Amino acid sequence: MSEKPPIQSGPKSVIKDDVATAMGKIPSGLFILSLLDDAGADDFMLASWVQQCSFSPLMVNIAIRSERSILSQLVPGKIFNLHIIKEGQNQMVGKFAKPVSGADQLKDLNLQREPNLPVVLLDTCAVLQCKAAGVLNAGDHQLLLGEVVSGTILAGGDPMVHVRKNARNY
Repeated sequence: MSEKPPIQSGPKSVIKDDVATAMGKIPSGLFILSLLDDAGADDFMLASWVQQCSFSPLMVNIAIRSERSILSQLVPGKIFNLHIIKEGQNQMVGKFAKPVSGADQLKDLNLQREPNLPVVLLDTCAVLQCKAAGVLNAGDHQLLLGEVVSGTILAGGDPMVHVRKNARNY
């Protein structure tokens, strides 16, 4: 049995590759954020850094790369849906992996639409409807705070878990 080196406290020189690999072990889920833009068109974003951050009121935070155009839409009060992708939905992940707009993303998906609300992707595990509460600077990302105003289980199942190879990319 090989022994692991002890974790040392206090200042020391840290090997950056080890830190990146260790941070990559932080698990996350995979989510699709949907909203209606100012023109009433559907807009989407695949997200992996999502976490509950408050019990009362129920709130989530979502890390969004600073240059993503969807950030300009997420002003306080904006309603968005946060879909929890279920295990095995790799094809759905592929549809939303790159920033693209248009109806092609929705082709062959089971949807629910209500006037003036973001589309609901019915084949996901669950959906949380949120109201944007603010954005905080977090280096090369922005942290969107969203107050959860409603939610429901959709297709059920277990959520997809995502573990990265390292902390240098998604």
